Amino acid sequence: MKRLCGTTALLMFMAGATSVKAAECRVNGGSWRVIVGELPLQVPVTVTLAADRTRIMLEGARLECRFSRGSQSPSSRQDYWSTGSSTGTPWIPGIKFSGEGAGLRINGAYRNIPIPSGIRVTTLPDNITGYPIDITPYILVRNSPSNPLDIRIGDNLGRLHLTVTNNYNSSTGRINITYNAANNFTVSPSTCTINNNNPIDIDFGNVHQRAIGTDPLTTTIRRDRRLTYSCPDGGINTPITISYKGNPSAFDTRLLRMTNPDVGTALVRGGSAVQVGGSFLTRITNSVGGDDVTFTLVRRAGSLPAAGAISGSGVLVMGVP
Repeated sequence: MKRLCGTTALLMFMAGATSVKAAECRVNGGSWRVIVGELPLQVPVTVTLAADRTRIMLEGARLECRFSRGSQSPSSRQDYWSTGSSTGTPWIPGIKFSGEGAGLRINGAYRNIPIPSGIRVTTLPDNITGYPIDITPYILVRNSPSNPLDIRIGDNLGRLHLTVTNNYNSSTGRINITYNAANNFTVSPSTCTINNNNPIDIDFGNVHQRAIGTDPLTTTIRRDRRLTYSCPDGGINTPITISYKGNPSAFDTRLLRMTNPDVGTALVRGGSAVQVGGSFLTRITNSVGGDDVTFTLVRRAGSLPAAGAISGSGVLVMGVP
């Protein structure tokens, strides 16, 4: 009886060891996780605009998987990793990307949604060595106007589903990986541009403090500029918004904050100052448009700003109503 109990305990131990060595995955060099049914993982990724400005990439997830069937390793047995699973399509974008085109870069090849399930990603040999699963999600940049994407650290960016099969039995395993933002990132998912994406330099020159007015509509320190809008695809006819982004002045929220706290800069269009954080409505017709605007320098009422150079910066962003 003692021998029988000892043998039973040994067999149970061996079965446990074989299960642990079957199929495992990890992200970003973390601990290996055994796949039992479906393995959920999470990974932080950096949101960045590709150099060619055609895609917004979700970079930095290093997924690795490995397997071994135990003491007979290495052998001719193989694991096959493929896109999709019984619990989800290959890539499900997060709510921040709702309405945008998306896809996966798989082994260097770009595949836009809808992505078929069953695309072979990699074949793993039975040698318990970790191999990279080369997949990177992306969001497509469109050729028509759209509102900016405002990504904050921790945002859920989407979920990847993969399935593992093999050449030695009918078992399968699944992983789902939730991608979370590791950085704050604001970008327009559109190739339409304001002034061909060139900086708009507003140089007011040398100005005496007393010459600066206290009202953005009447101050005499002003510079006129032409804003031009264009989209690469022809035939686009749509209303658009132009937003004035930046930090507002402490003494007048219509003004952009400058390095001198007693001075601000206004954007004036059609006889009205556009509040910082606000926008004005305009239009693109046959993929082009434009507006004449004025930038004015304004001082705090009752103040005499200190002499010296001042500067500031803001951003104009194209969107849709």
